[in-house]
Amino acid sequence: MSTRAVILKNISANLLLQIITALGGFILPPLIVVTYGSATNGMIASIKQFIAYLTLLEAGIGAAAIVALYQALTSRNICLRNRILAATQRFYRISGSLFALGLLVLAILFAWLTEKQISATLTFYMVLVMGAVNIMDFFFFGSYRALLTADQKTYVVSVVQAGSILANIAVCYWLIKSGYSILIVQIASSIILISKFFLYRCYVKHTYPDLDQQDTNHAEPYHLQQTWDALTHQLTGLLIFSSPLVLITLFLSLKDASIYAVYALIFGAIKMALQSISQGMQAIFGHGLNIDFNHTKRNFCRYNRLFMCFLGWVYTCTGLLLAPFIQIYTEKMTDANYHQPLLGLLFLLVGIIENSRIPAMTMIMAAGRYKETKPQALIEAALNLTCSICFIQLWGIAGILLAALTSFLYRSSEMLYYNCKHILSLSCVRPYMLWLTIYTTIAISISVGWHPVNSIKVHHFLDWVKLSCMTAPVAAIPFSILLIIIYRRPAQ
Repeated sequence: MSTRAVILKNISANLLLQIITALGGFILPPLIVVTYGSATNGMIASIKQFIAYLTLLEAGIGAAAIVALYQALTSRNICLRNRILAATQRFYRISGSLFALGLLVLAILFAWLTEKQISATLTFYMVLVMGAVNIMDFFFFGSYRALLTADQKTYVVSVVQAGSILANIAVCYWLIKSGYSILIVQIASSIILISKFFLYRCYVKHTYPDLDQQDTNHAEPYHLQQTWDALTHQLTGLLIFSSPLVLITLFLSLKDASIYAVYALIFGAIKMALQSISQGMQAIFGHGLNIDFNHTKRNFCRYNRLFMCFLGWVYTCTGLLLAPFIQIYTEKMTDANYHQPLLGLLFLLVGIIENSRIPAMTMIMAAGRYKETKPQALIEAALNLTCSICFIQLWGIAGILLAALTSFLYRSSEMLYYNCKHILSLSCVRPYMLWLTIYTTIAISISVGWHPVNSIKVHHFLDWVKLSCMTAPVAAIPFSILLIIIYRRPAQ
């Protein structure tokens, strides 16, 4: 299969996954808020973030395994591939056992922490049920995901995941509407999401009949390189992206956590849409760096320009359409103030700066530069957490976003510099100028279009969809012109 066909297949499957994930995110939380209250929705969002911290036990294993597998898959060395996967599986089983223990401790602590706002017994069982999916991931799928990612077959993961989420949406919607308790809803959800692991296993066993993760034919087990360095990157990333809801729960309230979660849901869906066009690129760049460096460099430059223009269009549409969407989406959520324009603006700025790093981050991971970029990751985490703890006490939720903006400005620009100078041997001038051009175009487009778009009254989602269909094509014009001008410029 050609590289272009692989990219198209991975992007299409991942885009489908992101659409269905966003669909579930937009359908279920408002239903939960209306049926069970904002405190319950905040509890669920906070549990997800606390569990994300526990998954740090897995961090580094998959990333190190993927980099190690590039060589084995490129050279078609089945023996080396099996040894790498055997080592990966050992790490996952140890981490899974520790995760199960940590989940029990988390259930006890979180139930105690929130007992004045919601039933401690309910919280305890919700943590255990929601964490069961992650336990199964550790024991049954971790090494398979690394293999499929390294072998440019992420479309398999995306399609199966999309199917399970779609089934989950349908079942949870019916259960909530039928009046079942939130615990029963979550149990059904976990059972559906766990079932996907058996589909993955069947596919891998069929596609790789010579797969053997026992590693019994060698006296010395394979040792994964850069596991701890990759762990550091995963650790800092999860600390940064999981800490907001944790800090809001500790310093503010579950209702504030619910407000943050609603905005984070919207911008998380946008982030996933942006990441969908990067899906599978890490493996392609990883193979390309070992085969044809100059060709890979040219392809990366074109990919970076395409990505940044797409980012500009997406966030221009978001800036113009966010206010009417929030108005409709939270119409029935009356027990907390969800209409906060300042939060929307800050989320927009944070999203633009954060996601500008995706192309550079993709190349850094493809090159396996975990050790070399570890200090910068630690600085970002320290900067983010320090500012978050200080700012949240001064400005509440807005302080969390200002802290994120501060750390992302540092790290995103540093990633671009490192990628240009130390991996691709490129000048940084053009990439930085591209960022400045895109940011300026976003600001001008939103400023010009704000009044015309927001002067149109929307009363339900159909009105908003019609408004979006009118806004999106017009917003695409400046970025399409820009892409035509810069796309085929040579790499320098």
